[in-house]
Amino acid sequence: MSDTRPVDQAVTEEQLRRIEAGEEHPPKPDFISDDEWRMIIESRDPSIIRMAGTGHVDAYRATGGEGMDETQGAPVLILTTTGRKSGHAFSTCLNYMTDGDDLIVVGSFAGFGSGPNWSLNLEATPRGQVEVRDRSWPVVARMVTGEERARLWPRMTEYFPLWGHFQKYCRREFAVFVLSEDPDSAGDAEAR
Repeated sequence: MSDTRPVDQAVTEEQLRRIEAGEEHPPKPDFISDDEWRMIIESRDPSIIRMAGTGHVDAYRATGGEGMDETQGAPVLILTTTGRKSGHAFSTCLNYMTDGDDLIVVGSFAGFGSGPNWSLNLEATPRGQVEVRDRSWPVVARMVTGEERARLWPRMTEYFPLWGHFQKYCRREFAVFVLSEDPDSAGDAEAR
């Protein structure tokens, strides 16, 4: 295991498999209340996550992000990617962290064994569109790996501890992307 994937040693391989498959939930972390954890666990199902994500995108856009721009203690953006199979545009709400002018997103997918579709889409086509409140701009995505990921990971998990918590109970290393304004489209950014 790499330094960025400190899988909980008290958990057996069978428990990890069950957690990654959604048959069992990771233990509740100390940094979250029982009620908050119950809400997260009740929605920890891939179909519920996708359905809720679509509703969150619609509500975010309808309100310009007002009241919809934070969840689980971290800010939320809308990322639109190009489907790697269909070529269609897909939008999803994601927690993010800023790093200077860049935005960092993590493909945690609540610790399931497979990565989220948006992450797989960015791997295939590393371009997208970001919306933060009433601003929208094109971005290029760069996957963060190796030493850079190891350097950023502690700061990221301090900022949004759920990324680190779910990573401890998942053998898949979460994809981390830096989203930067697309220099080829800088003049196209809306209300930037």
